[in-house]
Amino acid sequence: MPKYYYAAKKSKKKTKKTSSLAWMRTALYILAGAVCLWLFCILWFNISKGPAGEAAATYLSQLLGQSAGLIPLFLAYWLIQTVRNKSHSFLFFLLGSALSLAAFSSLLTLLKLIFTDSLISGGRVGQTLFYALKGVSGTVGATVFSLALALVGIHMLFAIPWSVILQKTVEFIRNDFDGWIDARAELKQRVQEGRSELKEKSAKEAPRPVAEEIHEAPEIHRAKPEIRRPVAEQITLPRREELSSQHPAADNPAEETGEVKKFDPKTFVLPSLDLLNDPVGDGIVGPTDDEIAQATRRLEATLKSFDIRASVTGVSPGPVVTRYEIKPDPGVTIASITARTQDIQASMEARAIRVQAPIPGKNAVGFEIPNERPVMVTMKEILQSPVYASSKAVLPIALGRYADGNPAGSVAEKWPHILIAGATNSGKSICLHTIIMSLLYKHRPDEVKFLMIDPKRVELTLYEGIPYLYDPKTSCDDVDVVTDANGAAKSLQMLVKVMEKRLQIMQLAKVKNIEGYNQWAKQNNEEKMFYIFVIIDEMADLMLQTKASIEDSIQRLAQMGRALGIHLILCTQRPSVKVVTGVIKANLPSRIALQVASSIDSKVILDATGAEDLLGKGDMLYQSTSDKTPLRIQGAYVSEKEIKAVADFLRAQGGPDYPVQIVAEHNPNQRPQDGLGTSPEELTQALNLIKERRRVSQDLLKAHFGSSARATNMLSVLEMKGYISKPEGSNRWEIHYEMIDQALEELNSLPYDKNYQEETYETVYK
Repeated sequence: MPKYYYAAKKSKKKTKKTSSLAWMRTALYILAGAVCLWLFCILWFNISKGPAGEAAATYLSQLLGQSAGLIPLFLAYWLIQTVRNKSHSFLFFLLGSALSLAAFSSLLTLLKLIFTDSLISGGRVGQTLFYALKGVSGTVGATVFSLALALVGIHMLFAIPWSVILQKTVEFIRNDFDGWIDARAELKQRVQEGRSELKEKSAKEAPRPVAEEIHEAPEIHRAKPEIRRPVAEQITLPRREELSSQHPAADNPAEETGEVKKFDPKTFVLPSLDLLNDPVGDGIVGPTDDEIAQATRRLEATLKSFDIRASVTGVSPGPVVTRYEIKPDPGVTIASITARTQDIQASMEARAIRVQAPIPGKNAVGFEIPNERPVMVTMKEILQSPVYASSKAVLPIALGRYADGNPAGSVAEKWPHILIAGATNSGKSICLHTIIMSLLYKHRPDEVKFLMIDPKRVELTLYEGIPYLYDPKTSCDDVDVVTDANGAAKSLQMLVKVMEKRLQIMQLAKVKNIEGYNQWAKQNNEEKMFYIFVIIDEMADLMLQTKASIEDSIQRLAQMGRALGIHLILCTQRPSVKVVTGVIKANLPSRIALQVASSIDSKVILDATGAEDLLGKGDMLYQSTSDKTPLRIQGAYVSEKEIKAVADFLRAQGGPDYPVQIVAEHNPNQRPQDGLGTSPEELTQALNLIKERRRVSQDLLKAHFGSSARATNMLSVLEMKGYISKPEGSNRWEIHYEMIDQALEELNSLPYDKNYQEETYETVYK
């Protein structure tokens, strides 16, 4: 055979071998890339990993900690360099990766020692290396050597030319320094030339009068701030004399006839505004224009002294505070202005300054500065304002005036429940009276009822005997302001029953809320439902004595009461987490915070700070469900004399009157129950349990009946029937065994009757 035949045959074998090697190399690159991507996904993202991925991620995390996330990055870099046919030894790659990962794990172990509460972890490798270095060279030495190992590993991986980088850095610093020296010398030369030119010019020109120089000197005038005073709009309501002439029965007190009469909706007269005090002052809300101009100059001068370019663009005078709107010039940050709050407070000689940064919808910072002469906001002027008098809402509420002086009001059906909290003498009770008076001046007693609970026996007792009072646990002849904790718990539990009964009635009428039911009742000549306001003046006393039952009832009423016409108004002067619990806060979205002692109390009420900077005496922050930030309001003031005058006027027209909404409800398959829904069988079990154990407690009844609510209900039934009692000043139940024995004999002899019929809607409600 010729020689070229063997050469061609050898060339074909070599070509086949080369192509097979290239195919294998390509397959390896693809597999390596897939492994790299897989490692990146399981180490960097919380996705479905599968058993292998979960095991690999767990092992690498335990071995290297968070530094394990660098493995796919290093592998991807080596793969890219290999594909680009750049010489990159696999041994150097392994050594560099190992050194880098070990060094980074050691540094993460150091960070874990510094930030003990963090989730940083260096893994077993990092702990072993760091503590080994620490045992030899200490903490500082371990840190230095870990950094050195990291630099060595990075250099082996990426072949970084450190000398070139260092040389370029030094050259950059030297060039920058030389440029700065040259610019400084040039500036110095220009300043000297300018001074010499000014001297020559001044020597040539003749001196002129000082007044002429001032007149011709250019001045920078800033626009005067806009003063936005509220427009006094009042709506004239009928006077008391006119109302009395139309309804003479309003002036005939019940004491003259010697008997307590019920109020008549047809002749009932709403109280007149003449019973309230007239507004004080000359009608100007806030400081005068001269005082505002002086304060504006002081504000701008204070900012200018700190090289802050800003101007006062608007002023909103209020009754107690005035808001100054400061607009920064271009390039000035809002943070630089708010950082000088204490300096501005010292310059304005103010007790406290509240900052609103920025004002919603404006490129300005609001500084609310107290007025030197605060003006009292009266109840009469707010009731005459269009916010209340012209409101189309069903339950409008007058609160006071905003910080800008405009009348402030709200709508009770949008609350739907509200928490009022503040320190002693901050105006909490006056705010509560303001809400009550708003409802008294708008609705008759057959439209709105009050369940008033006043453990302090000071504030709400002024309303005793008015026809608006309501207590579901007693008849209208015996209703009064609830002043004891146990009575309050029973009233709230009975109100829950009323709420459930209302829900059944609305289901029969096929309506979803009280507004829809009242429309249905009007069309079908049925009796309308009245709104019920539960007013608790001091929650702390109730929570200390009967926390479980009170909190359970409040939670149920708050969750379901809005659509059924039941609204909660809870007040406390101790805004702590033990009183304002998470359950109560979650169900009371609207809050009013008056002055508190610390920012912690403010966070308990509003979940934000700010209430600690209020001025007291009705100064409040109102957080509604529709507002992202609290609104500052100066509450209207109602004196005790005004409250008594209105209450006397209402009492003269009759006493409370309301239908019994909870009647004993029977079931054909059950024996009769009492008013709290307890059957004789359950009562017999409870009495036998008490007689057997010779003690009584909520835990004992809960273990027997299996429900905390049923145990609380049974305790209330036992106390109401006189089987147990709690002496004043004691926290232990006193058991009356003679009454229990007598009751057991009566219950055991009670016949079982199956002929009870279910009551209809008319029987239950009317």
